[in-house]
Amino acid sequence: MQRAFRVGETYRDTGSFRNAEDQFLRWIRGPLSSGIRNTGGIRDLGANRSEIPAALFLISNDAGISQHDDPWEDTLAVNAGYVSYWGDAKKDLRYDESAQNRKIKDAFDRAASGRREEVPPVLVFRKPESGVVEFCGLCVPDHLEVRAYQDHSGEQIPNYHFHFSILNTQAVPVSWLHRRAQANDDDQAPEVWKQWVREGKVSQWPTGELLDTEGEIRRYETTETTVSEAFREKTFERYGHACAMTGIREGALLDLAHILPRSQHPDLAEHAENVLVLNSLHHRAFDAALFTVDSEYRIRTSPSFEPAHPFLRETIVEREGNQLSFPTNAQIHPEFLEELNAGLSWM
Repeated sequence: MQRAFRVGETYRDTGSFRNAEDQFLRWIRGPLSSGIRNTGGIRDLGANRSEIPAALFLISNDAGISQHDDPWEDTLAVNAGYVSYWGDAKKDLRYDESAQNRKIKDAFDRAASGRREEVPPVLVFRKPESGVVEFCGLCVPDHLEVRAYQDHSGEQIPNYHFHFSILNTQAVPVSWLHRRAQANDDDQAPEVWKQWVREGKVSQWPTGELLDTEGEIRRYETTETTVSEAFREKTFERYGHACAMTGIREGALLDLAHILPRSQHPDLAEHAENVLVLNSLHHRAFDAALFTVDSEYRIRTSPSFEPAHPFLRETIVEREGNQLSFPTNAQIHPEFLEELNAGLSWM
């Protein structure tokens, strides 16, 4: 059976690879003579032919789950494609003397110097409850910093703050991890990992958008030109408080999306026919020009857009050419769409 860790799915963690029901330590060990230890948040899988770990596993404890007093709060922004993870530092253990911290720091140093073939894949999990782990994604180094935490006595404790990008793959085959440990073999690696090692290009989860060479995410619409709450509410009412692409109605997930960016066209910031309602994920993909809507309201998708997330495939890629239907009192000006799409090289 081909086992894989899939983003958003949970796995039984009994704390022992010998337990037949274990889907974490047991799967990772598999045919290997040793796996990862059941200790701490930073764990490494040893390699037979190298001192460099075959893979690194970062486990982030949710509130109340940690076995130890942990002042660090990780950021697991899976839907935004990034993870910020605090290293191993305590009052009696300096951040730069921690062996586990050094393994992650070494990965960042190798990535920064262009030696990506020497960087172990980083798999991040969260622990939502005792005995369970949830996979957050396959990650590569972005940047790190040293920041300090003030403990109860007022003492400043410095620590590494590691920042990762999540690669655009939903599944990581466990057999790939075994092959890396046994022979440093990446044949079974997800293609996005091979692309990163080969070219340094980060295809980021969940849209597949490429980060630029500086490792920064392209910025979308600026907020210098604001819209009034009254205009926003009227727009939401016209669209029935629902995403025009998916029908999602959860208010906290809905955005006011501009056809022609308000930063470039401040005079159109509150033009009723220059806006539509999208959920935040589709808004991000729209602003990144991964898809658009033509003047006949048909969905058009960039040929380079190959999302790993099934929701994006189903709601965008597989609907290529489908015509959107808007409420009777909501519409987009065709000329605005034409101007937007004239600037897209793939249209």
